[in-house]
Amino acid sequence: MHHPELPLLTGTTTAGVNAELVLVEVESLEAASTALLELTRGRGDFGLLLVCDARSRSVEDISALSRASLLAGMHWFSSWGPDCERVHDIVDEDIVDLVIQDEGRADAVGQPAPARDLVMTTWHDDEPLSEALEFFWTCAVPVGGQHDSGLRLVISVAMPDVTSGIRAAVAALF
Repeated sequence: MHHPELPLLTGTTTAGVNAELVLVEVESLEAASTALLELTRGRGDFGLLLVCDARSRSVEDISALSRASLLAGMHWFSSWGPDCERVHDIVDEDIVDLVIQDEGRADAVGQPAPARDLVMTTWHDDEPLSEALEFFWTCAVPVGGQHDSGLRLVISVAMPDVTSGIRAAVAALF
């Protein structure tokens, strides 16, 4: 079950794009994928900050969310919470896997591989959530001239105490 998305902030990115920071609370990574796909449908490229205690999360579950995000147009990924560096590494591996798959398909038909947009990834294991949020809001812009829908998703997975802190941090910072 996922909770309705809550717009936390609207503003303009450093690139001049109208942006919206949206908070989504979910109980599982599977629910995170579902919510993400609902929110991004028809919007174009977006940034994602995943707030999650990933210590007991499987590689397969993290990768399912990662791949759904990448296929939906994610241009920026940040992770925060226990074991967030591992989450970041899984996302990076999924990015590489998609490039290799593209190259394999192109090679099989004798064509050049399509260019894949860059996806920036960061993890924030040694800083307060308020700093990770500020960094995400300020820096989560596409590189290389990609389209930017302005959507910035903060998905909190089974961390209700932290989620209330997200609202407070956004109110205090911005």
